[in-house]
Amino acid sequence: MQAYTNLSCPQLAQFHTTEKKKLDDLSKQQISAANGDAFGVFLVGVPIGSVIGGDKEGEVAVSKGKVSAMESAALSKGCKL
Repeated sequence: MQAYTNLSCPQLAQFHTTEKKKLDDLSKQQISAANGDAFGVFLVGVPIGSVIGGDKEGEVAVSKGKVSAMESAALSKGCKL
């Protein structure tokens, strides 16, 4: 949260919108990779999506953390996102 407390409300809103879009995109990619893993394990016993670098779990976690920190900073400053 501390990284975002020095931003103005409009800046927070802009960063939040950008990061939420990134999170949505990463989540879709992660779901696709998970489906690919399930299919790969079913066919050949190997989670293909994870093997070829499709796993976005870490990136999703980082993005969720950023969104949460921005929302906390906005709340503490009385900003609406």
